[in-house]
Amino acid sequence: MTDTDPWLDDLHTHDARQLERIARLQADLAEVYGEGHTAHGRVHVRVNAAGRPTALTLEPTATSLPATELAAAILRAVDQAAGDAAARVASLLGDLVPADEVDAMLTGVPSPADRSAVREWTGGSTG
Repeated sequence: MTDTDPWLDDLHTHDARQLERIARLQADLAEVYGEGHTAHGRVHVRVNAAGRPTALTLEPTATSLPATELAAAILRAVDQAAGDAAARVASLLGDLVPADEVDAMLTGVPSPADRSAVREWTGGSTG
């Protein structure tokens, strides 16, 4: 009969809980969307968690807008929807990931912490 190490047992239990939490978080993130509405409700956009449009609905009256106004309204709705999705992602992640890191993940723009870490790692050289 082998003795088990209580510390290892606790570690395995903790790891299993963390993996379950990550799996739930991934499932929750897959369901995140954001919505934006502009042009007095004539333009509706839905985006995924990364801010990529997944649906665009134009009310029939939207086509009466000049092309440049319609294009601007669509872009504003996409921007609103992306902001909505980002807020939902940040809410899901809570204290797990700092807000600036969430922004960096969603936009692909390095956060100040990322830039600082790179400077430290490269000895201050960035080029």
